[in-house]
Amino acid sequence: MRTLIAALIGLMLVAQQSFAAVKVEGVRVWPAPDHTRIVFDVSQPVEHSIFTLDNPGRLVIDIAGVADNPQLSALKLPSTLVQNVRHATRNGKDLRVVLDLAQQIKPRSFVLPANQQYGHRLVVDLYPKNGQPAEPVQTVKTDAGARRNVVVVIDAGHGGEDPGALGPFGIREKTVVLAIARELEYLFKQELGFTPKMIRTGDYYVGLRARTERARKMNADILVSIHADAFKSPKAKGASVYTLSQRGASSEAARWLAASENSADLIGGVGTVSLDDRDSVLAGVLLDLSQ
Repeated sequence: MRTLIAALIGLMLVAQQSFAAVKVEGVRVWPAPDHTRIVFDVSQPVEHSIFTLDNPGRLVIDIAGVADNPQLSALKLPSTLVQNVRHATRNGKDLRVVLDLAQQIKPRSFVLPANQQYGHRLVVDLYPKNGQPAEPVQTVKTDAGARRNVVVVIDAGHGGEDPGALGPFGIREKTVVLAIARELEYLFKQELGFTPKMIRTGDYYVGLRARTERARKMNADILVSIHADAFKSPKAKGASVYTLSQRGASSEAARWLAASENSADLIGGVGTVSLDDRDSVLAGVLLDLSQ
Protein backbone atom coordinates (compact mmCIF):
# COMPACT_ATOMS: atom_id res chain seq x y z
CA MET A 1 0.00 0.00 0.00
CA ARG A 2 2.79 2.40 0.93
CA THR A 3 4.55 1.54 -2.34
CA LEU A 4 1.37 2.35 -4.30
CA ILE A 5 0.91 5.68 -2.51
CA ALA A 6 4.56 6.61 -3.13
CA ALA A 7 4.18 5.75 -6.81
CA LEU A 8 1.02 7.88 -7.09
CA ILE A 9 2.77 10.82 -5.41
CA GLY A 10 5.69 10.41 -7.82
CA LEU A 11 3.37 10.44 -10.82
CA MET A 12 1.62 13.55 -9.50
CA LEU A 13 4.95 15.34 -9.10
CA VAL A 14 6.02 14.39 -12.61
CA ALA A 15 2.70 15.57 -14.02
CA GLN A 16 2.95 18.82 -12.05
CA GLN A 17 6.43 19.46 -13.41
CA SER A 18 5.40 18.62 -16.97
CA PHE A 19 2.54 21.16 -16.77
CA ALA A 20 4.61 23.81 -14.99
CA ALA A 21 4.13 27.25 -16.46
CA VAL A 22 6.76 28.41 -18.89
CA LYS A 23 8.60 31.55 -17.84
CA VAL A 24 9.89 34.10 -20.32
CA GLU A 25 13.13 35.02 -18.61
CA GLY A 26 14.15 37.73 -21.03
CA VAL A 27 13.81 39.09 -24.54
CA ARG A 28 16.69 40.15 -26.77
CA VAL A 29 16.49 42.05 -30.04
CA TRP A 30 19.17 41.96 -32.75
CA PRO A 31 18.49 44.55 -35.48
CA ALA A 32 20.50 43.68 -38.60
CA PRO A 33 20.61 45.51 -41.95
CA ASP A 34 18.43 42.93 -43.71
CA HIS A 35 16.20 41.67 -40.88
CA THR A 36 15.34 41.93 -37.19
CA ARG A 37 15.75 38.98 -34.83
CA ILE A 38 13.72 38.67 -31.62
CA VAL A 39 14.83 36.03 -29.11
CA PHE A 40 12.63 34.95 -26.21
CA ASP A 41 14.65 33.25 -23.45
CA VAL A 42 12.33 30.64 -21.96
CA SER A 43 12.61 28.29 -19.00
CA GLN A 44 11.82 25.16 -21.03
CA PRO A 45 10.97 24.10 -24.60
CA VAL A 46 7.79 25.81 -25.80
CA GLU A 47 5.03 25.29 -28.33
CA HIS A 48 4.28 28.38 -30.37
CA SER A 49 2.63 29.70 -33.51
CA ILE A 50 2.93 32.89 -35.54
CA PHE A 51 0.67 34.49 -38.13
CA THR A 52 0.20 37.88 -39.78
CA LEU A 53 -2.87 40.11 -40.01
CA ASP A 54 -3.62 42.96 -42.43
CA ASN A 55 -5.30 46.38 -42.19
CA PRO A 56 -3.37 47.30 -40.12
CA GLY A 57 -0.38 45.01 -40.49
CA ARG A 58 0.40 42.91 -37.42
CA LEU A 59 2.43 39.86 -36.48
CA VAL A 60 0.92 37.68 -33.76
CA ILE A 61 3.14 35.39 -31.68
CA ASP A 62 1.34 32.86 -29.45
CA ILE A 63 3.44 31.03 -26.83
CA ALA A 64 1.70 28.20 -25.01
CA GLY A 65 1.64 27.75 -21.25
CA VAL A 66 3.35 30.99 -20.22
CA ALA A 67 2.95 32.52 -16.79
CA ASP A 68 2.24 36.24 -16.44
CA ASN A 69 5.30 38.19 -17.61
CA PRO A 70 5.17 41.84 -16.52
CA GLN A 71 8.75 42.39 -17.72
CA LEU A 72 7.49 42.30 -21.31
CA SER A 73 5.57 45.53 -20.78
CA ALA A 74 8.76 47.55 -21.32
CA LEU A 75 9.77 45.68 -24.50
CA LYS A 76 10.77 48.01 -27.32
CA LEU A 77 12.13 46.96 -30.69
CA PRO A 78 14.82 49.17 -32.23
CA SER A 79 13.65 48.27 -35.71
CA THR A 80 12.25 50.08 -38.73
CA LEU A 81 9.93 47.10 -39.25
CA VAL A 82 7.97 47.41 -35.98
CA GLN A 83 6.06 50.43 -34.64
CA ASN A 84 4.72 49.05 -31.36
CA VAL A 85 4.62 45.90 -29.20
CA ARG A 86 1.65 44.67 -27.17
CA HIS A 87 1.07 41.53 -25.12
CA ALA A 88 -1.70 39.87 -23.10
CA THR A 89 -2.69 36.55 -21.57
CA ARG A 90 -4.80 34.41 -23.89
CA ASN A 91 -7.17 31.62 -22.80
CA GLY A 92 -5.92 32.11 -19.26
CA LYS A 93 -2.73 30.17 -19.94
CA ASP A 94 -0.99 31.38 -23.10
CA LEU A 95 0.97 34.51 -23.92
CA ARG A 96 0.05 36.50 -27.03
CA VAL A 97 2.54 39.09 -28.30
CA VAL A 98 1.37 41.43 -31.08
CA LEU A 99 3.79 43.46 -33.17
CA ASP A 100 2.29 46.46 -34.96
CA LEU A 101 4.18 46.53 -38.24
CA ALA A 102 5.54 49.52 -40.12
CA GLN A 103 5.68 47.52 -43.37
CA GLN A 104 4.88 44.08 -44.73
CA ILE A 105 7.20 41.33 -43.55
CA LYS A 106 8.06 37.68 -44.10
CA PRO A 107 8.35 36.13 -40.60
CA ARG A 108 10.22 32.98 -39.65
CA SER A 109 10.30 31.27 -36.28
CA PHE A 110 12.03 28.30 -34.68
CA VAL A 111 13.13 27.03 -31.27
CA LEU A 112 16.70 26.42 -30.13
CA PRO A 113 17.73 24.06 -27.31
CA ALA A 114 19.89 25.13 -24.41
CA ASN A 115 23.64 25.22 -24.96
CA GLN A 116 26.75 26.40 -23.12
CA GLN A 117 25.85 30.05 -23.70
CA TYR A 118 22.06 30.24 -23.47
CA GLY A 119 19.04 28.37 -22.19
CA HIS A 120 16.03 27.38 -24.29
CA ARG A 121 15.01 30.00 -26.84
CA LEU A 122 12.21 30.91 -29.21
CA VAL A 123 13.56 32.86 -32.19
CA VAL A 124 11.45 35.04 -34.47
CA ASP A 125 13.06 36.61 -37.55
CA LEU A 126 11.40 39.48 -39.43
CA TYR A 127 12.37 40.06 -43.06
CA PRO A 128 11.02 42.90 -45.25
CA LYS A 129 8.50 41.41 -47.68
CA ASN A 130 9.82 43.48 -50.58
CA GLY A 131 13.20 41.80 -50.11
CA GLN A 132 15.02 45.13 -49.82
CA PRO A 133 17.34 45.34 -46.80
CA ALA A 134 17.09 48.38 -44.55
CA GLU A 135 20.77 49.04 -45.23
CA PRO A 136 21.58 47.78 -48.75
CA VAL A 137 25.02 46.30 -49.38
CA GLN A 138 27.26 48.96 -50.89
CA THR A 139 28.74 47.62 -54.11
CA VAL A 140 31.99 48.89 -55.58
CA LYS A 141 31.85 49.68 -59.29
CA THR A 142 34.86 48.59 -61.31
CA ASP A 143 36.24 49.51 -64.73
CA ALA A 144 38.26 46.76 -66.37
CA GLY A 145 40.32 49.27 -68.33
CA ALA A 146 41.17 51.61 -65.46
CA ARG A 147 43.29 51.39 -62.35
CA ARG A 148 41.30 51.09 -59.17
CA ASN A 149 41.67 50.59 -55.46
CA VAL A 150 42.04 47.11 -53.99
CA VAL A 151 38.76 46.23 -52.26
CA VAL A 152 39.40 44.64 -48.84
CA VAL A 153 36.27 43.19 -47.23
CA ILE A 154 36.60 42.74 -43.47
CA ASP A 155 34.48 40.10 -41.76
CA ALA A 156 34.09 40.30 -37.97
CA GLY A 157 33.16 36.75 -36.93
CA HIS A 158 30.08 35.72 -34.96
CA GLY A 159 27.65 38.41 -33.72
CA GLY A 160 24.15 38.63 -32.32
CA GLU A 161 22.88 35.35 -30.93
CA ASP A 162 26.28 33.73 -31.61
CA PRO A 163 28.76 35.26 -29.11
CA GLY A 164 31.71 33.08 -30.09
CA ALA A 165 34.28 32.19 -27.45
CA LEU A 166 34.16 33.60 -23.92
CA GLY A 167 37.32 35.15 -22.50
CA PRO A 168 38.35 36.30 -19.02
CA PHE A 169 35.71 38.27 -17.09
CA GLY A 170 33.05 37.17 -19.61
CA ILE A 171 34.31 39.20 -22.57
CA ARG A 172 32.81 37.85 -25.78
CA GLU A 173 34.61 37.06 -29.01
CA LYS A 174 31.98 38.85 -31.12
CA THR A 175 32.77 42.12 -29.29
CA VAL A 176 36.54 41.74 -29.58
CA VAL A 177 36.58 40.92 -33.29
CA LEU A 178 34.20 43.76 -34.19
CA ALA A 179 36.56 46.22 -32.45
CA ILE A 180 39.52 44.73 -34.34
CA ALA A 181 37.60 44.90 -37.63
CA ARG A 182 36.77 48.57 -37.11
CA GLU A 183 40.40 49.37 -36.36
CA LEU A 184 41.51 47.46 -39.46
CA GLU A 185 38.94 49.37 -41.53
CA TYR A 186 40.35 52.65 -40.19
CA LEU A 187 43.93 51.65 -41.02
CA PHE A 188 43.04 50.68 -44.59
CA LYS A 189 41.23 54.00 -45.06
CA GLN A 190 44.52 55.77 -44.30
CA GLU A 191 46.34 53.86 -47.05
CA LEU A 192 46.27 54.95 -50.67
CA GLY A 193 45.04 52.32 -53.11
CA PHE A 194 42.70 50.45 -50.73
CA THR A 195 38.94 50.55 -50.17
CA PRO A 196 37.82 48.71 -47.01
CA LYS A 197 34.29 47.35 -46.61
CA MET A 198 32.67 45.70 -43.57
CA ILE A 199 30.53 42.54 -43.60
CA ARG A 200 28.81 43.51 -40.35
CA THR A 201 28.90 46.89 -38.63
CA GLY A 202 26.97 46.03 -35.46
CA ASP A 203 25.99 43.27 -33.07
CA TYR A 204 23.93 40.97 -35.30
CA TYR A 205 24.48 37.58 -36.90
CA VAL A 206 25.26 37.07 -40.59
CA GLY A 207 25.11 33.51 -41.95
CA LEU A 208 28.33 32.05 -43.34
CA ARG A 209 27.04 31.82 -46.91
CA ALA A 210 25.60 35.32 -46.63
CA ARG A 211 29.04 36.63 -45.68
CA THR A 212 30.60 35.35 -48.88
CA GLU A 213 27.64 36.60 -50.91
CA ARG A 214 28.07 40.08 -49.45
CA ALA A 215 31.77 40.01 -50.23
CA ARG A 216 31.03 39.12 -53.86
CA LYS A 217 28.50 41.95 -54.15
CA MET A 218 31.17 44.29 -52.83
CA ASN A 219 33.55 43.03 -55.56
CA ALA A 220 36.07 41.97 -52.95
CA ASP A 221 39.66 41.38 -54.02
CA ILE A 222 40.36 39.86 -50.62
CA LEU A 223 38.12 38.74 -47.76
CA VAL A 224 39.62 38.88 -44.26
CA SER A 225 37.68 37.04 -41.55
CA ILE A 226 38.68 37.87 -37.99
CA HIS A 227 38.24 35.56 -34.99
CA ALA A 228 39.55 35.35 -31.44
CA ASP A 229 39.30 31.69 -30.51
CA ALA A 230 39.55 30.40 -26.96
CA PHE A 231 42.26 28.02 -25.76
CA LYS A 232 42.56 25.83 -22.69
CA SER A 233 45.93 27.23 -21.57
CA PRO A 234 46.23 30.93 -20.58
CA LYS A 235 49.85 30.83 -21.82
CA ALA A 236 48.74 30.69 -25.45
CA LYS A 237 49.41 33.88 -27.42
CA GLY A 238 50.04 35.06 -30.96
CA ALA A 239 47.97 34.64 -34.11
CA SER A 240 47.01 31.99 -36.63
CA VAL A 241 46.41 32.77 -40.30
CA TYR A 242 44.36 30.53 -42.61
CA THR A 243 44.42 31.14 -46.35
CA LEU A 244 42.22 29.66 -49.06
CA SER A 245 43.29 26.29 -50.38
CA GLN A 246 41.92 25.32 -53.81
CA ARG A 247 42.25 21.68 -52.82
CA GLY A 248 40.10 21.96 -49.71
CA ALA A 249 40.92 21.61 -46.04
CA SER A 250 44.15 19.62 -46.07
CA SER A 251 45.10 19.76 -42.40
CA GLU A 252 43.36 18.56 -39.26
CA ALA A 253 43.36 22.11 -37.87
CA ALA A 254 41.68 23.44 -40.99
CA ARG A 255 39.03 20.70 -40.80
CA TRP A 256 38.38 21.59 -37.16
CA LEU A 257 38.03 25.27 -38.07
CA ALA A 258 35.57 24.48 -40.86
CA ALA A 259 33.48 22.29 -38.54
CA SER A 260 33.54 24.99 -35.85
CA GLU A 261 32.36 27.68 -38.24
CA ASN A 262 29.63 25.48 -39.75
CA SER A 263 28.23 24.81 -36.27
CA ALA A 264 28.04 28.57 -35.72
CA ASP A 265 25.38 28.76 -38.44
CA LEU A 266 23.21 26.45 -36.37
CA ILE A 267 23.69 28.67 -33.29
CA GLY A 268 22.82 31.68 -35.42
CA GLY A 269 19.61 29.97 -36.51
CA VAL A 270 20.44 29.36 -40.17
CA GLY A 271 19.40 25.73 -39.86
CA THR A 272 16.06 24.77 -38.38
CA VAL A 273 16.90 21.08 -37.91
CA SER A 274 18.18 20.03 -34.51
CA LEU A 275 21.31 17.90 -34.77
CA ASP A 276 21.61 17.12 -31.06
CA ASP A 277 20.51 13.50 -31.49
CA ARG A 278 22.52 12.79 -34.66
CA ASP A 279 25.94 11.20 -34.95
CA SER A 280 28.75 13.39 -36.28
CA VAL A 281 28.69 11.98 -39.84
CA LEU A 282 24.93 12.38 -40.26
CA ALA A 283 25.04 15.85 -38.68
CA GLY A 284 27.66 16.89 -41.22
CA VAL A 285 25.57 15.62 -44.12
CA LEU A 286 22.42 17.37 -42.89
CA LEU A 287 24.32 20.59 -42.37
CA ASP A 288 25.77 20.45 -45.89
CA LEU A 289 22.28 19.87 -47.32
CA SER A 290 20.83 22.79 -45.33
CA GLN A 291 23.50 25.10 -46.77
